[in-house]
Amino acid sequence: MDNSKTNKICLWCLETEPNVTFKKKAHTIPKSLGGQNFNKNVCDSCNYHFGNKDTHNGKYSIEVALKETFNISRKMFLLSGVQKRKVGEFKSQFFEIKERNGKQRLSIRPSFMFASQSELCRAFKRGLYKMYFEELNRQNDKGYELDYNIIRQFARFNDGDLPIYYFKRRVGIMMLLKREPETPILYFDRMTYLYSNEKFAEIEFLGHIFGFPISNFTREDFDNYIQSSLELKKDHFIEAVNIKKLTDVDISLSIMNDSRNKV
Repeated sequence: MDNSKTNKICLWCLETEPNVTFKKKAHTIPKSLGGQNFNKNVCDSCNYHFGNKDTHNGKYSIEVALKETFNISRKMFLLSGVQKRKVGEFKSQFFEIKERNGKQRLSIRPSFMFASQSELCRAFKRGLYKMYFEELNRQNDKGYELDYNIIRQFARFNDGDLPIYYFKRRVGIMMLLKREPETPILYFDRMTYLYSNEKFAEIEFLGHIFGFPISNFTREDFDNYIQSSLELKKDHFIEAVNIKKLTDVDISLSIMNDSRNKV
């Protein structure tokens, strides 16, 4: 949809100017994760909703849940390379990276242990959909179609629930651009093992692969998707895990250490 000659329409709430404003920059990937791109079709109200903790549970925002999950992975990649641009200090509400005998070790803060894991996971899932949907619109000019309403209802309005599957790698070999950890990019089709159709999408972000529904689907649709996706990935991945808690995601990229130890 081309909004250049008409009043802007918000990708999320579908409200138009002047009912809503578009003054703030809505980063598709949190700036705290190094995100540089923003979506011009996200109104200030929806942008505030995703970024402010008071609109969620008063403890953390949806974007913070997203940042907390990927910040460890980003840090691990940054430690293994030479940085071209200055990257801010590692800051985390839930985790800490400590050095012992020249090795980096992930430590969990009490705030993570006492947090509601179901709430935190739900916030992360909504954040992942937010990142996907805004980047889909920014890169491919899609998103206003009615089929995407299930994404709007879940991610923006916290209505219902949608499954997100995490694909566990067989080996810790990942292809990233040299500066990708500094300014992360979301890819839809970089690798041939990413499987998508009209009802399901898969994305790659900082070495992680996720799959999820993007429109209404039946159980048969879902079973066919999982079977086709795993068949395509059989040489690189071992299983697909329905995310119920953040630790279902290999946030520290431990698979990379496992691969080094096997060499």
